[in-house]
Amino acid sequence: MKPSKPEIEAKILQLTEKRGVEQSISSSEIARELFSDTWRNYMDEVHMSAVSLQKKGLISIAGEGKEMDMSEGKGPIRLSIKK
Repeated sequence: MKPSKPEIEAKILQLTEKRGVEQSISSSEIARELFSDTWRNYMDEVHMSAVSLQKKGLISIAGEGKEMDMSEGKGPIRLSIKK
């Protein structure tokens, strides 16, 4: 069964908190953790959940080493817990 948006958000928070404020986690790490062999099919769901958490002020999303809004572009992103 596919994880729900709240389950995806909970996993993002769990893994970013575990990593700490000084480090980040790749969005693909979240997808691999939740969706195993089919993780690539669920990257959009992970990104949408990350954006939701960013809007709530709980995490930061960075691309190319700087904080970004997902509406500004695509590509590899890193997630970190907010300080």
